[in-house]
Amino acid sequence: MGSLASKETGGSGGLEKVERSKLIVAQPKQLKELGQILDTIESLSQRVSEGSGEDRSGDMGSAGTMVGAGAGTTGMSPRDEAIAHLPAAAVMQKQLEEHIRKEVKRLNREAKLIAKQGKPGAAYALNNLYARIRRLNALIAELFEASVEVLKRLFIRVFIDKQPVI
Repeated sequence: MGSLASKETGGSGGLEKVERSKLIVAQPKQLKELGQILDTIESLSQRVSEGSGEDRSGDMGSAGTMVGAGAGTTGMSPRDEAIAHLPAAAVMQKQLEEHIRKEVKRLNREAKLIAKQGKPGAAYALNNLYARIRRLNALIAELFEASVEVLKRLFIRVFIDKQPVI
């Protein structure tokens, strides 16, 4: 495209003139319209902030919570209910250990598969997998010495929030 423009203008000096003419930006002629637009935006933002404190009991979105509250629940979220009904520390410890051992087994299978393929970058992926396996095994060892609060936090993270262990 640059060569076409230089042929039409007759050299590089003419190309600069063509590019400069394309970069001119025109300012709006009526600033009244801009002021009106800003006033409209400001009035809309005030309406939104005034409306956010209203009672939403008739909202369609809150109908689901009203049904749940009428069904005999205390209005707690499912996560809060699950946290309120945590099992004993020994049970949490056993479930976490089983979950981590399954994850280690899955990572070992994945490492064997990557090692067999021998693709470029496989060594990096294997290194990351083995590092993760070592961290999980260290976590299993720490579980036996962990306090009840640590067990609760890890149990909530893994089984209730469905987050990865590491």
